[in-house]
Amino acid sequence: MASKTKATEMKRTRRNARMGAKRKAKNRNQGTTKSASVLFGDKK
Repeated sequence: MASKTKATEMKRTRRNARMGAKRKAKNRNQGTTKSASVLFGDKK
């Protein structure tokens, strides 16, 4: 069985790797560029 220290270090490593994963996935899928209507104030 792994030591408590090694288990804690692994948990921290995984947690740090996952930080921001939801935000980054959203950026990949939806992009970060604002729409033309937001940028230029186009009217409908």
